[in-house]
Amino acid sequence: MSAAQTVKSRCALLSIVSNSLLIVFKLIAGAATGSVAIISEAVHSFLDLMASLMAWVAVRVSDHPPDYDHPFGHGRAENLAALFEALLIVLGGVVIARESILGLFEGKTLPSLKVGLLVMLVSTVINWLISRHLFKVGRALGSPALEADAWHLRTDVYTSLGIFVALLIIEAGRVINPAWNLDFIDSACALAVSFLIMRTGVALGWDSVSTLIDNRLSPKELLLISDHIQAFYPKILSWRRLRTRRAGPFRIVIVDLVVDGRLSVTEAHSIGLEVVQAICRHFPGADVTFHLEPQEHADISDSELLDGASDPTGTSLGSRRGKSQASGQVAAAGVSGSLGAVPGAGGEGS
Repeated sequence: MSAAQTVKSRCALLSIVSNSLLIVFKLIAGAATGSVAIISEAVHSFLDLMASLMAWVAVRVSDHPPDYDHPFGHGRAENLAALFEALLIVLGGVVIARESILGLFEGKTLPSLKVGLLVMLVSTVINWLISRHLFKVGRALGSPALEADAWHLRTDVYTSLGIFVALLIIEAGRVINPAWNLDFIDSACALAVSFLIMRTGVALGWDSVSTLIDNRLSPKELLLISDHIQAFYPKILSWRRLRTRRAGPFRIVIVDLVVDGRLSVTEAHSIGLEVVQAICRHFPGADVTFHLEPQEHADISDSELLDGASDPTGTSLGSRRGKSQASGQVAAAGVSGSLGAVPGAGGEGS
């Protein structure tokens, strides 16, 4: 297991341990206070535990090297885990909403809430610290599974804090005027929190689905790739059909490079490998594939060679020579031949 995967695995394990302890504390507090909100939070934490277990498995699976059946590696195991975690977040929101509505209609009277207040406060602090750590590691290592797990815990922060405030208002009302019955706030707060949880789950699920259906990289990442290619002018006269996608923490880039047709195959291929190395220096672990095309066979005009055009989706990335550019989708010409490469460790050309 690589150093990065070891870090990700330890983070996921930390999340599992913390969620397990918080479930026990919340169940005890829920039983002691009879609070629908606290019991719902215990259910939410249980779903968080399931999500953390999936994240732990996913980061270990994604570390497996490419094989015959998975030539692009196993990175999408993390995207699948993130999608399932999103579904669990939505499910948790639905369960909490149901219990909250039942609590509003039943009109339960709550006993002392001091234990519940303490548990919710401790839960808020612990989950905030761990989610902050998971966000930091997940973004640094490009791990969708860890980021999804971090969002799980961050929703716990919001829900625990919301419930803490609700219980505090109820307890304060009893001190100010014992005749006041503010117990309904417990269920009302839990209902409001459930909608926040479901909204987070839907947003996370959409991001996961976008990656699984091969959504391209972000405009910022596309521009960075364009910058790296542009730096090789005039060795690279132009490029087109820049296609990108993600697989877990890895980026996959495919591009057609237009070169001077008078260059030998060896010279042209060496230039292509230089482009691959430049992109991989900025995006470690990227899998870059390039297709070489002689200028005289490329179905593009001289102005396109100098200025570039818009990318295949129509978003303009082009500029004058010396600045970022990407090209429009033009019919490919030329014959390609594969030079094998290990996905995630370099690139291949044709």
